[in-house]
Amino acid sequence: GQPLAYFLLDIRERERMSRLFLFCAMLFLATACSGELPGSLAGQNAAREQDRPPNLPPRWYFAEFLTRLDSLADPQAQTALADSFMNYAARFGFPLSEDTLAHFLYRGNPAFPFSVAGDFNGWQPNRDVFSRAAQTNLYYLSKTFPREARLDYKFVLNNNWILDPLNPHTVTGGFGPNSELAMPDYLQPREINYDPSIPHGQVVLHTFYSSILNNSRTVRVYLPPGYQQDTLSYPSLYVQDGGEYVQLGSMVNVLDNLLAADRIRPIIAVFVDPVNRNQEYWLNDNYVSMLINELIPFIESQYRCKPQPQHRGMMGASLGGVISLYAAFRHPEVFGIAGGQSSAIRINNNAIMQLYNNAPRKDIRLYLDWGTFESLQLLHHQFIPVLQSKGYPLTYNEYHEGHSWGNWRAHIDELLITFWEVTVAGIEPLNR
Repeated sequence: GQPLAYFLLDIRERERMSRLFLFCAMLFLATACSGELPGSLAGQNAAREQDRPPNLPPRWYFAEFLTRLDSLADPQAQTALADSFMNYAARFGFPLSEDTLAHFLYRGNPAFPFSVAGDFNGWQPNRDVFSRAAQTNLYYLSKTFPREARLDYKFVLNNNWILDPLNPHTVTGGFGPNSELAMPDYLQPREINYDPSIPHGQVVLHTFYSSILNNSRTVRVYLPPGYQQDTLSYPSLYVQDGGEYVQLGSMVNVLDNLLAADRIRPIIAVFVDPVNRNQEYWLNDNYVSMLINELIPFIESQYRCKPQPQHRGMMGASLGGVISLYAAFRHPEVFGIAGGQSSAIRINNNAIMQLYNNAPRKDIRLYLDWGTFESLQLLHHQFIPVLQSKGYPLTYNEYHEGHSWGNWRAHIDELLITFWEVTVAGIEPLNR
């Protein structure tokens, strides 16, 4: 009974609609609770008030709690109030968020200095320091973030970096797990999860030797569901930091889920591991030559890939993003598609920006995204007008996140949909 356009909405769009409905319902209840209530609601509200711990303010705003705490002279009374507050706050999860405020909380007797380091302060310890709540063993740090923000962080106790003991939500990055702060309007990327009910592609493992670089590397090839049963040729995408995109970015799950939802056309994804990452990705022509003259011929001799540049892409994150932009610029006859997530465009004095600015437009389609909590944000704001002035087909997105796999994994779908979206005859693609 739903119109066709509804079914074209992706998972996140439907979730946004549901959250909007929930928000409106909560807004109604909050408004109702502030005035006269119908009898049934009044009874429910009275029951809720009875459930509250004793001696609590009528609403648990953190600032009100601190004020009440400071008004108590007895340390035991302060501790009792802190216990009541933490028991109540545990219903909502930690860090405790109130609109755009996030309260990082810790119970115990920490060794000092005691601080929070994360995406929001460049991972600098001792910049955001905890305060003690009155004479209790509750410590807190309050910060303001956009309601859609998602950020990695850790606690730093006397130079020891630990996960937030109160927060079970973590995201694994290149240096291990970090605690995750998700503000109220952040939508978790459900497309990264494994779904046992849908068809799954096949991942084939290769050890690939390069004569140009005189080394061997792991290459994983994702073949879409149905590949073994047909004779079709497919677009291909060469993914830098391939092992991390598989393990930390859950990109195989993203591909499977988007294909099952009919959001993208089937592609072959080639996940390429680096050997010497900094050297290879640092605008290295020998590395690009290895891809073009050795790896691509090998892949296309083994698998049914479309050989035209408009069907062959390259992508990566950070340095992997900048080498993708570089390879496509140098060789648009090979790569007609390039995507970069948080691309390290500052290297070599913004050399990639100068390359694109000082040359006529190449026949390349581009995708870029980055976080507002990255030092790369300003450079991307400078790079986008350069690309637009040259007339590049370009999609770009900015998110309230940091330089992390928690950010990149959540937006792989946007990149894939940009280049390989399935469209229905007579219906325009959704404005993303």
